[in-house]
Amino acid sequence: MHLPDFYIGDPAPAYRDLRRNSPVHWTSANGGFWGITRYEDIKFIGSRPHLFSSAKGVLMPDGKPRTADPRPMLITTDPPRHNALRKLISKGFTPRHVNAMEPDIRAIVRGVLDSAEAGVELEYAEGLVAKVPVRIIADLLGAPAEDWEQFRAWSDASVGSADPGITLTSQEAFGALTTYFRRLIELREQRRANDLISILMDAEVDGESLSHDELMSFLHLLLVAGNETTRNLIALGTIALVDHPEQLRMLVEDPSLIPSAVEEMLRYVSPVTHMTRWATEDVELRGRSIREGQAVVLLYGAANRDEDVFGDTAEQFDVTRRPNPHLAFGTGEHACLGLSLARLEARVFFEEFLARFDRVELTGEVLRMRSTMVPGVRTMHVRLGAASGKAPVR
Repeated sequence: MHLPDFYIGDPAPAYRDLRRNSPVHWTSANGGFWGITRYEDIKFIGSRPHLFSSAKGVLMPDGKPRTADPRPMLITTDPPRHNALRKLISKGFTPRHVNAMEPDIRAIVRGVLDSAEAGVELEYAEGLVAKVPVRIIADLLGAPAEDWEQFRAWSDASVGSADPGITLTSQEAFGALTTYFRRLIELREQRRANDLISILMDAEVDGESLSHDELMSFLHLLLVAGNETTRNLIALGTIALVDHPEQLRMLVEDPSLIPSAVEEMLRYVSPVTHMTRWATEDVELRGRSIREGQAVVLLYGAANRDEDVFGDTAEQFDVTRRPNPHLAFGTGEHACLGLSLARLEARVFFEEFLARFDRVELTGEVLRMRSTMVPGVRTMHVRLGAASGKAPVR
């Protein structure tokens, strides 16, 4: 559970064994932590921030002592401060604001897909899919188009420093992003624009606004979370369709199934593998004694295959699955703030993609990024088949 290779492979058999035989599982690796694999247990922990804190960080434990970040991000802030921050930041993610983005998102997707040609081998993950969410996030922030590719390099380094293909360290990427965001904020201080930074700078709840450090922290989080998770959802979701051609055929024949297919992709691939919490006091869970100060790792991929919730078909990929109460966006206080945007991006991508291409063939090995939290697709060569007689969704 503590090594990238565990997630690059197929963790489903190990998850299944843990759910059945050791759902609250202690490992001594990396200083020791509890692995939580059952759906209801993760819901229990996620809804009790007073018992399980995020303040010491949400990444996989690495054996080093953890203390609370003096300048925490939203994701590493506990209530009541978390609630206040969330209300402020949610000003930029209202349903009206997100829905209004659909035409721009569709234009970005179409522009990216225009570079893809049926019958010609292409690199799908980096060459096609990765361009979509980073451009959307950059556009959302008001960053100029010429900076989009640099954004992607910084974002990759932020989550994939264990990957040998990434030359920047996470610290170097963080420093570069900090400098860049500081400049964007300075420009908005001089003159507001129609972008998320301006919205967040003007947001107030009960007379309180975001501090400069809080705004900076959220911009870092947004770039990494909004870019990496969505691109991996689309890439890994495409692989699921390749592995299940009958499900792909259903979507081609009935595009109205695409929203439920996106939910099933979220459940089946779980693009974020885990989040970590830290016990604030001794807690008994399924007969195991979690001690104050110990880390508990919430394994979302395991919970999303829990037979007690998803039944006998929990291990199957079914684009018609309803209901689908997956935990891919987390649960409780820290459920993903940008979930509506991620859903919109994935839906629009597959609507446009499947209107143009009704076949996807892998032409080489799929290479995964070495990361314990977001083990995305690094390289994925494909050949696409042109859809006939269908116009793109408008």
